[in-house]
Amino acid sequence: MLRRPLRPVTAVLSLGALALLAAAGPAAAAPPRTFAPLATFAVTGEVAEIISATPDGRTVVYTDSELGRVGLVDLSDPSAPRQRGVVDVGGSPTSVTITPSARYALVAVDTTTDLTRPSGHLAVVDLPRRAVVRTIDLSGQPDSIDIGPSGVFAAIAIENQRDEDIEVGDVEGGLPQLPAGFLSVVDLRGPVGAWTVGRVELTGLPGALFAADPEPEYVDVDGRDIAAVTLQENNAVALVDLARRRVVSSFSAGTVTRADADTADDDVVAFDDPLVAPREPDTVQWTLRGNLVTADEGDLAEEPSGGRGWTVFAQDGAVLYSSGGSAERALAAAGAYPDGRSDDKGAEFEGAEVARIRGVDYTFIGAERGDAVLVYDTDRDAAPELRQVLPVGDAPEGLLAIPSRGLFVTSNEDDGTLSVFGLR
Repeated sequence: MLRRPLRPVTAVLSLGALALLAAAGPAAAAPPRTFAPLATFAVTGEVAEIISATPDGRTVVYTDSELGRVGLVDLSDPSAPRQRGVVDVGGSPTSVTITPSARYALVAVDTTTDLTRPSGHLAVVDLPRRAVVRTIDLSGQPDSIDIGPSGVFAAIAIENQRDEDIEVGDVEGGLPQLPAGFLSVVDLRGPVGAWTVGRVELTGLPGALFAADPEPEYVDVDGRDIAAVTLQENNAVALVDLARRRVVSSFSAGTVTRADADTADDDVVAFDDPLVAPREPDTVQWTLRGNLVTADEGDLAEEPSGGRGWTVFAQDGAVLYSSGGSAERALAAAGAYPDGRSDDKGAEFEGAEVARIRGVDYTFIGAERGDAVLVYDTDRDAAPELRQVLPVGDAPEGLLAIPSRGLFVTSNEDDGTLSVFGLR
């Protein structure tokens, strides 16, 4: 993991930056309510990558892939977080989610030492006891995990990651590279010892560029127990019925065609270059109206790569909204656009979170290289309105809204911090 020099966390979007955004269009009008910074908390350990919270929003669990453990943070007072201990999970944790009962944290753990023989397990952590009470073999290398509102199933994207150092078809790190990834489905009914694991194959799906090697990246489960799964390097999204253990549909994420990108690392921020690139979405989130939000980071395609923004899709793959160059311009207005990454994947919009807080529907989009989060009012999925640009710690990886407490938290991988905001 590359580390970058730390920079101080600054105040939320200066008045001057707001003025620039206002000049850019009506979406930047001053909001009646804003997210204000409450705390920047340095966790115990090396990194804070992915986060989840107990249903009462008072305990946050984060993954530390460098030290092979998860950490617990007491957020009872969001302006003064406190470390509550760490738990070794027996490998490199990639993601975490918490059961609706608040009793268990489910941690996806990568134990792969040879990419041709991927391995991993699910660590079940008893939170009151701060101990692993069961490990479940996943028969592959896991990435993202999620539990739907029903609490019945956990879905785990088994990526079986490609080797980026070998050439396939004259492409470094190209596809296909078997064994193929798949989706694991854990039935959470009954006591922990009775939980069972099923498997859903994701090969051969319409819309996938390399259908023999899906490489599932991220998963989000809705109230119907339908999992949305991004196949990032395949530039595709699949929908999986967890109860029936089957794919119900899939679609290509399509291509972004723009004339307002900055693709040159030249110390000049100027959005006047052409860009034609597959979106290659990383994070996916269900909206509150049953559509899908993707953060279009890019990954496999030759540079420049990725959509360099975010998209709202209908379930059939129709594009309802595409940010185009507006997301990058918002970062630039806030002084957060990383020109040094212009010839690569730009700001790398990687994370997304959707939540209704105090009666307003919000979408949060994280820019990993911009060290910032864009906050949108999305009362209409097809017409989001930019509200704020929040400066956060170094390389925000996990985005977490806690609606019951009016909080928003990011886990920042490169400096090992949590950034905590409150709606005022």
